[in-house]
Amino acid sequence: MATMLKKHINFVSLLLLVLFAFLKSNAMPIKDVYSLCKESSEVDFCLKYIGSDKRIVAARDFYDVFLIAISRTQIIVDTGLLVISGEDTRKIYNGPFEKNLVVVCEKKYKIAVNSFQKARVVGEKKSKSLADRTEMSQRTEAGFEAVLDCEDAWTYDQERPRVSPVVYYYHKVRKLIKITRVIIKRLNA
Repeated sequence: MATMLKKHINFVSLLLLVLFAFLKSNAMPIKDVYSLCKESSEVDFCLKYIGSDKRIVAARDFYDVFLIAISRTQIIVDTGLLVISGEDTRKIYNGPFEKNLVVVCEKKYKIAVNSFQKARVVGEKKSKSLADRTEMSQRTEAGFEAVLDCEDAWTYDQERPRVSPVVYYYHKVRKLIKITRVIIKRLNA
């Protein structure tokens, strides 16, 4: 029942987006956004975070969609950084090994924030040059690698694997990166 309701809500969201897309004559066809979501293998997540974003009706091309995806990613990583840097996290993870992991993740999330910000700046240029599209891709991947390094640090000890305090954010970033890779692939086509 919950799955049907979720699909119905996604369908209604998609219909509303189609309606708004027709109101914007220079907007990118909504079928392109749906096709992008299908190609990413994260259809529901993509429709929720990209397809239902209020900026999508004004998106004219995949550069605009990239900016939506990367800004969503930035918000998630910024929030993850606040969590990992927070006083509550430091109180909970106060053992010598855990303290070190928190420091590692804090550094990695700062790298991710910086990388995604730089990818966004390059994306805002909407440059058709291969060098800029390559930089967008490299900066995005560097941000994801930093987030992944944080998670890997927590699971490194196979005898006592731990769950990081930012695993929730990692999973969202991972899904957004799948979508962003498809966007960049479309920009390079």
